[in-house]
Amino acid sequence: MSTRWLLRLLLAWLCFAGSAVHAQTYTADSSAAVAAAYPWIDIAATGTQLALADDQVSGAINLGFTFTFGSTAYTQVRVGSNGMVHFGGTTTAYTNSALPLTGSGGEPNIDAVMLPLWDDFQPDGTGTYIRYRSSGTAPNRVFVVSWLAVPYYCWNARGTNCDKDSQTITTSALFQVQIHEQGQFVYRYGAVDAAGGAHTTAATYSNPAGATIGYELTDTDYVQFAFHSAAVAANTTILWSKASAAPGGFNAFDIGTAAGSITGSIHTKVAASAFSVAVVALNTTKTAVATGFTGDVKVELLNAADNSGALNASTGCRSTWTTAIATATLNFAAGDAGRDNIAFTENNAWRDVRVRMSWPATGTATVVACSTDDFAIRPSAFAGFTATDADWQSAGTGRSLANSAATGGVVHKAGRPFTVSATAVNAAAGVTSNYNGTPTATVSACAGTGCSTGFGALSLSMAATAGVINDTGATYSEVGAFTLQLNDASFAAVDASDGSSVAELTIGSPALIVGRFVPDHFDLALLVTPQLKTFNTTACAARSFTYVGQPFGYVTPPQATVLARNAAGATTTQYRGSLWKLAAAGVTQAYSPLAPASPGLDASGIGLPGVTSNDNGTGVIAGAAADTLSVVRSSTTPLAPFNAAFTLAWSVTDSAEAAVTGNGSIPTASAFSFANIAFDAGNTFRWGVLKLASAYGSELNQLAVPVEVQHWNGVSFVTNTADQCTAVPTGSVVMGNWQRNLAACETAITPATLTLASGRGFFTLRRPGNGNNGSVDLSVQLNAAIAAGEQTCSVVGGAAVAATAANLPWLRGKWAGSANYDRNPSGRASFGQYRSPLIYLRESY
Repeated sequence: MSTRWLLRLLLAWLCFAGSAVHAQTYTADSSAAVAAAYPWIDIAATGTQLALADDQVSGAINLGFTFTFGSTAYTQVRVGSNGMVHFGGTTTAYTNSALPLTGSGGEPNIDAVMLPLWDDFQPDGTGTYIRYRSSGTAPNRVFVVSWLAVPYYCWNARGTNCDKDSQTITTSALFQVQIHEQGQFVYRYGAVDAAGGAHTTAATYSNPAGATIGYELTDTDYVQFAFHSAAVAANTTILWSKASAAPGGFNAFDIGTAAGSITGSIHTKVAASAFSVAVVALNTTKTAVATGFTGDVKVELLNAADNSGALNASTGCRSTWTTAIATATLNFAAGDAGRDNIAFTENNAWRDVRVRMSWPATGTATVVACSTDDFAIRPSAFAGFTATDADWQSAGTGRSLANSAATGGVVHKAGRPFTVSATAVNAAAGVTSNYNGTPTATVSACAGTGCSTGFGALSLSMAATAGVINDTGATYSEVGAFTLQLNDASFAAVDASDGSSVAELTIGSPALIVGRFVPDHFDLALLVTPQLKTFNTTACAARSFTYVGQPFGYVTPPQATVLARNAAGATTTQYRGSLWKLAAAGVTQAYSPLAPASPGLDASGIGLPGVTSNDNGTGVIAGAAADTLSVVRSSTTPLAPFNAAFTLAWSVTDSAEAAVTGNGSIPTASAFSFANIAFDAGNTFRWGVLKLASAYGSELNQLAVPVEVQHWNGVSFVTNTADQCTAVPTGSVVMGNWQRNLAACETAITPATLTLASGRGFFTLRRPGNGNNGSVDLSVQLNAAIAAGEQTCSVVGGAAVAATAANLPWLRGKWAGSANYDRNPSGRASFGQYRSPLIYLRESY
């Protein structure tokens, strides 16, 4: 038997020689709850390799944080190939012993050591067998050392189940140590040959009876979990936490609460944003901090929204607070003096949260307490905040309503539905599906030419479902664009009285430009009742009729108020300034037929009405005094006298927005009519003709030329005795075909204007004088224009001058054999005869 084998037997005997009562800073918990709370941490691919040879200890390795082992703080450890983690002295001993390790009988004398599985392993310098890694964020970092299927040492190389390097071929051990920043440490096991007990697989093991499992701080402070005992089957997990006397209770509050406090507030937190709360252990009377308490405490965040359950006076918890939002373990170390901080990151939103603390952290809790203050975990913000539509009068998502320009772009009708959407998100931009609040919408001014100076009523239904707001029935009553923001300070209402600031309580959205809105339609209302001019004049007092074909205008032009309306019919008062787009070109005018019979109506003399804004969403449409109408005069068929009735209809359209797809033209809801527009002196119409007679007389006297206006009475033409107003300018009488001794302009026509009386009147030709006998042909040019070369004489002995048009085409007749009523009247004036030398004198009218 080798000396190595004899030494092993000696140490095994010594470990049973006796034991004494000793301290146990840490207690072991290998319950199923511990296994669930502390799963295997896989570092097989990410951990740093330790290429340790047989019976070798590594150099110092940084933990990445400070760990208090017992009462001493450490920042480094050393790892032994034989399943040890050293904080103090080291040993390369391969033969395990029972605890404590005092150095007697040849056993190593080491303290401050963790013994997850002290046995004789042979990694043989292969780095993949032992790895380590530090991970996590303060104060919850963890340092892990894993022995990854490391082989056992074989006495006989190349013997049964052994290879040439003295490594077992068929057996190995998979285990790890987790050293937690909070102060606890964990042994976690995978497949371990014989579960730490006597090896059964054939091979020549140096420690055939099994391993040592436990920890040792000093020779008087240690726990031996197992020695040569099959105690760690696969998936066994041992939690080592500091033992402590039971506290009287716990409380939790914000970490900024004053030292020594046993109560305090927890302000509103933000989802997905890390936060910490202070947990304090209370003495048995719950009047002060239990400064000596140590140990692991399970800390849970509970959904405390349902307060219907009975309140347990001892724990401060209600039976209806059953849903654990998050769970963590907090290790109270001796240096914590009964108060320690624990960090959480909760991704969802919760209206009402309590902190529940349970001790011990695993197994059956004997001390349970809920925080005296509750708090909310709110969404970080409202993201994806948009206003959209399908087209300018329908909700949808096809177009963005973000137009702040006064000209062009997407517009939406005031009062018509559009879509507003937003999503409550956490600090990592994830949806907080628990958010079911109803934010408040705030409207304010925006910067842009299309932004209004006043605001209408914004109707929104902002209730969220599963964190999402989607209102497809949003409406805005006015025109223009504005800035919209969403805010909700009520979701975190549980914190309204605990000192949480408005900023802490409020969920907000970015500022959103919403617009541009335009009127839904226009309405027209009577402003001024129009009145027409009989005979198209007010200067002639004896008016009672108007000729067919004679233009007539307005004594009082029509005026209407135009009102820009939303879909509900209310005036959009912000339709003004640069937002007012209605122009004269958008006004449509329609005159109704005459009554009772209609030959037609000529409205070509009507121009576009004026359109002006009142700067309050209303405006004025006004016809012009110079506008004229006329009854269409047939050239073939005269009409009997009739009374006429006229109706004018106005409608308006604003087509300034129609160029953008989805927009359209803003119409009048219904046309406005000026019905049966009255005349100022009579609404009778007569078909008239002007008759010019021939005349003869002495060249020594002035010659009177008869003029008569006639109208068709339904049977024949008769003198229109009601006409006191027709005026014929003498400049429109064309003089030509001078005969015999009567030379051009040896006579002239007066007066300047002939105004008929009772339908009759006379032109006067000046006497040409002795020896100037002869004749001249006369024609009254009733057209609107006169032919070139037509002349008249206004001064006896003067030069002929160009004739002018009388512009009385409605008095043309069927003269000189014409088949139509389209000829000017004509006649002949003869001088040099005191009496008629003729038996018959034909007159041409």
